Amino acid sequence: MALLRNKHVLTYRAEIDGIRAIAVLAVMVAHSDIGILPGGFAGVDIFFVISGYLISGIILRDLENGEFSFSTFYKRRAKRIFPALFAMLFIVSLAAWFLLTPSELTDYSASVFFSLFFLSNAYFIDFTSYFAPSAHYIPLLHTWSLAIEEQFYVIFPVVALAAYRLGGRQGLCMAVVILLLASLGLSEWGWRNEPAANYFFSPSRFWEILIGAVVALWASRRELVSNGPLATLGLVSIIAALMLYDKNTPFPSVYALLPTLGTALLLLFGSQTGWIGRLLSLRPLRLIGVISFSAYLWHQPVFAFARIHEIDPSLPLIALILITVILCISFLSWKYVEQPFRSNTQNKKYLLRWPTITLSIAALAISFMSLVGHFSNLPFLRYNDTDLKLVEMTREAAKAFQRHVGRPFERKEFLFDSEKPKVVFIGDSYARDFMNVLDAKGYLSQIDASYWMIAGECAPYLQLPSDLRLKEVWDTKNCNEYDRYRSLEMLGAIEKANVIILASDWIADAAPFLVETADGIRTLSSAHIILVGPKNFGNVDIRHLLRLAVDKRTAYRTKNNPKISKLNKELSKISDVTYVDILSTLCDPNGRCPQVTENGRLISQDGGHLTPAGAQLLGDRLDETMNISVVLGLASD
Repeated sequence: MALLRNKHVLTYRAEIDGIRAIAVLAVMVAHSDIGILPGGFAGVDIFFVISGYLISGIILRDLENGEFSFSTFYKRRAKRIFPALFAMLFIVSLAAWFLLTPSELTDYSASVFFSLFFLSNAYFIDFTSYFAPSAHYIPLLHTWSLAIEEQFYVIFPVVALAAYRLGGRQGLCMAVVILLLASLGLSEWGWRNEPAANYFFSPSRFWEILIGAVVALWASRRELVSNGPLATLGLVSIIAALMLYDKNTPFPSVYALLPTLGTALLLLFGSQTGWIGRLLSLRPLRLIGVISFSAYLWHQPVFAFARIHEIDPSLPLIALILITVILCISFLSWKYVEQPFRSNTQNKKYLLRWPTITLSIAALAISFMSLVGHFSNLPFLRYNDTDLKLVEMTREAAKAFQRHVGRPFERKEFLFDSEKPKVVFIGDSYARDFMNVLDAKGYLSQIDASYWMIAGECAPYLQLPSDLRLKEVWDTKNCNEYDRYRSLEMLGAIEKANVIILASDWIADAAPFLVETADGIRTLSSAHIILVGPKNFGNVDIRHLLRLAVDKRTAYRTKNNPKISKLNKELSKISDVTYVDILSTLCDPNGRCPQVTENGRLISQDGGHLTPAGAQLLGDRLDETMNISVVLGLASD
């Protein structure tokens, strides 16, 4: 009887494939960036609800029938997920070795490894930093959602079994509702306090899958009925979210209730006896729904490789062609990868007779490729010595170089008996950048340095007697960790300093605040103030540089950035400070900057921060134009 009570959940429903089709098409259109469905990312949340509905229904059936088995459950999940995922990872990884630069391949290979173990959501949290590539160029970024779903299914069966044994069906219902509310509450806290991490954090997303579980529990004891108004409300809710939401909508949050509850209404009341159900069951939608898992797997790699090679999916015709290609690949994946592994027939090809061994071999092969791509020098071997100078500075190497320099000096007290000049660095990663310049010239070891980190969005300005006016220009939620000229330690360092260096990713209207900052520092200290100006090397396109003749790489200049040039002129007029004019030092009079040094190495890997070669170049130029050692008090003029 339990099985009959669960037929609503477990019987094939064509309209669910229609919902899947809407979800995957929305995701693809949104990620093509053509602007038609800015909220198409909510298609992932629709998938979460459908998954929770179907899988929870199976778990409930097995629990009520006394047939639940962890091994059986995870074998089903493996047969559903692994074949298509591994096929995509293997083929895309082969392509990556030939189509990606070493820096991109290093990142890609790491993402493959984390995707295999369904931990890519944790890996991609770090890709929100300033060194991270654009999401458009990350082939496996979409695997974060698979990671969250599989992490849920590692935990939920254990919870479901325990709750059912302790309290039966009612106990399971209570556990699901409590977990749902707790997860929703966490997502509400998360987007307000840690929005980047919240997006990828599994517990902040679990409530969406649990909505599907609630629907499964509710439906398992009821006959499937059609309710036109409620089904219409569900479809309208989904369409509204897809059309009205955009990248500025907090997600996940209560905003996600619109598409998820809309999906729940369709699952409950959108049967084929009503017009919504018949609409969703149309053959074209059903076909796309059937291949939707493979389509989701393939869409991001196709879009990413297209963008990497200057094929722009944001153009409607290009988007249509690429989506068509994705659907064709997905059909082949569904027919020749998904279906054979799901089939229970004995008439299978040799490898498919032992699916566990086959999938294990595939996983090992993919893991080996990812480890070699990440840790070995093989990706560099296809470049000659000249081109190697361009590609050797990977994103990871540039990030490590930039972040490492400030750590020994963070909030460091000055030495009591040192005769070295006492130098305070105040600012964000651009302050560390200037420390690297001094280190490249050997000056950092000759000074007693103390570094005080204040993120650019936290307004690194000193305003006396109060800084209340700064609340208009700073992110008050994320700035409590920084000492913004408040502690006795920081004020004491400023008072003792011989030199104070201010460097940051200055906002466009920073000049008035920096005038007041310099005035405020002078009331506390007689230190010599150095203000480091802005720099911007534009979009660093290594492929474009590689296509240029060697002698033209050093001559290549980025387009002028009027905002940077305007800010530079404003800051250079601030009186009674030594201004480090980086634009005039490295760039031409029109504000166009080089990307490559005279010996062919990148000046910046991300367009804003210096590489070792860039730090050396800037240090050499500054020594020529302003004699840094004198400015730091290391030598007399």
